[in-house]
Amino acid sequence: MEKKLTSKQVTIIVLVPIGVLAFSALLYHWFGNVALIVPPVLIGIFLAYLLVESRHYQLGLFVRSLEESRAQYLQIESILGLTWAIDPLIPLPSTRGWAASPDLLRAVYGHVLEEQPQLVVEASSGTSTIVIAYALKRLGNGNVIALEHEAEYAERTRQNIAAHGLSDHATVVLAPLVMQECKGETYEWYDLSKLELPGTIDLLLVDGPPDTIRPMARYPAVPLLAEYFSAKIGVFLDVGGGEDERRTAEQWASEFNAHSSEYLYLEKGGWLLRFHK
Repeated sequence: MEKKLTSKQVTIIVLVPIGVLAFSALLYHWFGNVALIVPPVLIGIFLAYLLVESRHYQLGLFVRSLEESRAQYLQIESILGLTWAIDPLIPLPSTRGWAASPDLLRAVYGHVLEEQPQLVVEASSGTSTIVIAYALKRLGNGNVIALEHEAEYAERTRQNIAAHGLSDHATVVLAPLVMQECKGETYEWYDLSKLELPGTIDLLLVDGPPDTIRPMARYPAVPLLAEYFSAKIGVFLDVGGGEDERRTAEQWASEFNAHSSEYLYLEKGGWLLRFHK
């Protein structure tokens, strides 16, 4: 694949040598043979600069490689610890790509065990649905209901739920994205017409719909479900490292008087908000 030179590379490769020659020629015109010492000096300075730039580049690569290694180790550590705690019947589904990262799954699993919610609702479905269901099974009660807008993924999650023996604790509701009014604006969000809740929501995990739909695509989760919230509820927002997600979390906290709002330093970033009525 052809790659274009950057403006900095063009400057170094083309303009600097031309500049050295032009400057040297001008000095030779003024001072004669004495000016012949100038080109070697300038070339030496130029080579020293290239050497320093090369060292900085190599150092940058080393630092980035080190940070990536640490991040990968953290995810491996999280998935190993989570798998040990859950002791699944079969391997968990993938935790890469669009799926929730291991560090978020570990945080959610620990939250469920600590807070013991009776009803968990997810905006999206997948590996997180399985992990939450395992936590509820360990507690001996509770249900997770996952909203999924794509039929293929909904069926895949249902199959995983059955394969892990978690059908008593997890349900997937096919909820296509439909245009809805929310706080004076129009959003594509999950169709709630087929959602039947057995009680109030104690925990909400927001990992959908895709954030490419529009700015603050996940904002409707709290406004549209707030009427079903229990007296004390936790709300997780996955992939919370961007400006868009920060605005979403801050708006939730402000508009619904959050008891607390905490940024989670995870691989993809995240937020945990708590609301008390």
